[in-house]
Amino acid sequence: MTGVSPRDLLACAAEAVRRAGAHAVANQSRRTEAIAVAEHDVKLALDQECQAIIESVIHSAYPSHSILGEEGRREGGDANYRWIVDPLDGTVNFSHALPYWCHSVAVQRGGETLAAAVFAPVFGEVYAASLETPAVCNEEPIRVSEIRTLGESVLLTGLERNFDQHPQSVEVARAVSLAAQKMRLMGAAALDLCQLACGRVEGFYESGIHLWDVAAGEFIIRRAGGRCQNLAQLSEVKCRFLATNGHIHDELIALLRPFEIWLSGATTWRRQH
Repeated sequence: MTGVSPRDLLACAAEAVRRAGAHAVANQSRRTEAIAVAEHDVKLALDQECQAIIESVIHSAYPSHSILGEEGRREGGDANYRWIVDPLDGTVNFSHALPYWCHSVAVQRGGETLAAAVFAPVFGEVYAASLETPAVCNEEPIRVSEIRTLGESVLLTGLERNFDQHPQSVEVARAVSLAAQKMRLMGAAALDLCQLACGRVEGFYESGIHLWDVAAGEFIIRRAGGRCQNLAQLSEVKCRFLATNGHIHDELIALLRPFEIWLSGATTWRRQH
C-alpha cells in the first residue's frame, strides 16, 4: 500500500479524539455554554473548541490533508486524504450531564476509509481500527454479536431534528421496534455504532444522518465483522443508514421493504450484496 501507513493515521486519529476528550472533560462545568439553540438541538462552544483541537492534531502531523467536520471544513493541498470529524457527538446528552457522548474521527484516501477512532471519555473507552489492524476497544479485539434473529436483537436508532416533518421515519422506527426485542434511542450515533461493533447490540438505523456521525463507526463495524448499508444518499453529507451484525441484516431489510420507495429516496432499492 502506497502513501501514509494506516497505522500511523490511526495513531493520529486516536490522539486527536483523546485530546478532544480531555478538553471536554476538563470543561464540563461549561456544558450549558450554548452558541446556538434550535428546536430539539443545541450547539455548544465546546463543539467548536473540540473541532479546533482535533484539527490542530491532524494538521500538526499532516498539514496538507483536508478536513470535513460537523463544525466546518478545511481544504488542504492534498485532496486525496480527507479526515471526517464529529468533534462532540451527543451534544444534547453532554449539555445535560448524561454520560453518553463521544468524539469521532475517520480518515479516507480516495474515498476509502483507512483508519478510525471513537473516544467515549466518561466510559474510558477508545474504539479503533485501521486497514492494517483489527477493530479494538482499549486495545482488546472486538467482534459483532452472534445473535441471528431480529426478535432476539436490540437495535439503536435516532430521530432527525425535524422528525415531526417526516412521519415516515417514525413509522419505520415503529415497525422495527415491534419486530425487535428492544429498540433504544441513546443520542450519540457514533457511540451507538461502536456498541454494535463490540457485540452489545445487533443493529442501528437512522433515516437521516450525517457523514461525520457514521464514518468512523461504520468502518469499525466492518472491521469487527458487521455489515453496513447506505440506503439512500440524501445530500453530499447526509444519508439513510443501516448497520447490523450481519446475521439479522436480510431479515431487517425484508422488514423495511414496504418503505423502500421512501427509504431509497424515490429511486431503486439499494441492496448490498
